[in-house]
Amino acid sequence: MSNKEEKKVDEMSSMAGGDVAGYSLPLGDKKKKKKAGTIFREEESSQKSQYIDRNEFLQELELREIVRKLIKKTQNKILKESEERTSDELKLRSIIKQLIVEAKKDVEESPHSSTAINLLEELLKQILPNLELDYKTLTTSKEQRDSFRAHIINAVSTLLDTEDVNKDSGLDPEDLVSVNTLEEEIEEEIDIKVSDVDAPADDKFIDIDKDKTIEEPIEDTFGIKGQDETGRAMAQDAFNNMEKNIVDTYGILHDEKDEKLFKDYLVTNLKLYFDKYEKELGPVEEPTTPEYEAEKSAEEVDIEEPVTL
Repeated sequence: MSNKEEKKVDEMSSMAGGDVAGYSLPLGDKKKKKKAGTIFREEESSQKSQYIDRNEFLQELELREIVRKLIKKTQNKILKESEERTSDELKLRSIIKQLIVEAKKDVEESPHSSTAINLLEELLKQILPNLELDYKTLTTSKEQRDSFRAHIINAVSTLLDTEDVNKDSGLDPEDLVSVNTLEEEIEEEIDIKVSDVDAPADDKFIDIDKDKTIEEPIEDTFGIKGQDETGRAMAQDAFNNMEKNIVDTYGILHDEKDEKLFKDYLVTNLKLYFDKYEKELGPVEEPTTPEYEAEKSAEEVDIEEPVTL
């Protein structure tokens, strides 16, 4: 074997032992080389792709912000419209309520077909508040309130009957001359005629005490026999306070129907209001004292103790 052949064998052995360097390609193929321009274009394309993705992301964020603002604006608009509708409804309800109140007021304040009832309504507004207060002040017993009620109704009825007599006479009550005044004038005229020069000595006697009037007990025309005196006294004061109002109001009426209606309705309303006051008053708590309560408690303890044989 020549030296040339031996060298070829060594090279082949070396390749079989894994000492072959380089890349493994089929025999006869050539390795493709990349150009520098190609690598630059790939990197540029990658960067451009990343830039496009970021830009799209920012645009999407901006779009979302716009949508969010539109939604918020729409919600605010809807809320505002709802508040306006609610406000309009409240205003409308207030207007309707006011109209109802005014309509009811007009109905309540519309005059009655009778002049007597219209005047009586105004009179009741004047006298009932004080009458109620006085009535509800009598809390010791129901007998006091019953007396108060009886005296007021009786006095009002008597007053109206008296006013009817005065109206029938055609004279003003202030112009009516009392019986006592007439008697005094008659006696004075008789005395003048009898005082004659030729009269007997007894007739010439001048009585200087004749002007002294003997005070006679005043007849009680207000009280009702058998009724509680406290109720009577309270009723007397209450009646004195409202007497003028009743006379002035009743004096306006001159129509027979109005007068009768006024009298009937006044007495009837007084009775009805007294019934109302009694119901409102309810059970009255009886006044007591500490001594009474202590004595009562002691008696209850004695009663509860068992009886021993």
